Amino acid sequence: MALREKQYTLDEFHAFVERPENKNRLFELINGEIVEKVASFTPSKIAARIVRFIGNFSDGIGYVTGADGSYILSPAYEVMPDVGYISKERLPQEPERAVEGPPDLAVEVKSPTDSKRELRQKAEVYLRFGTKIVWLVFPDERRVEVYVPDDDVREFDMNGTLDGGEVLPGFALPVSQIFPAS
Repeated sequence: MALREKQYTLDEFHAFVERPENKNRLFELINGEIVEKVASFTPSKIAARIVRFIGNFSDGIGYVTGADGSYILSPAYEVMPDVGYISKERLPQEPERAVEGPPDLAVEVKSPTDSKRELRQKAEVYLRFGTKIVWLVFPDERRVEVYVPDDDVREFDMNGTLDGGEVLPGFALPVSQIFPAS
């Protein structure tokens, strides 16, 4: 949910985030608006599973971030994908704070407070700023939408297998592995 009807700069956003009352909260800058990320158990658990799979595969070739890993896409966008991956080729040295630039792969897991429209718009933002693959994960439907530049959206159900494309060649993740057995 957006906090104020004002266009913030990155400096104003960082000053806001660093206020004492915001110390243990997570915020994104979306088109100049400050948006608070709301915690949710099931999406967090699913994102952690995805972090583990990508992390195990990419150890040594890239960095995997969780829901508090920040990427500055532009002066109006600083985002925290639920899972982010960026190659060491693009990011040879770990930043102190946020990555200046987009993740190579971004994963957003729908939480109860997200709308599908918002998530799909966010996927388009990632692509516009250079992310190569975006996965939108829908826990209630147990399916994933995959976005890549200049291509149609692909949908995968529990029988499908996600791949790392040009970002993580050889990586494969059955959708059934994302969703733990009930």
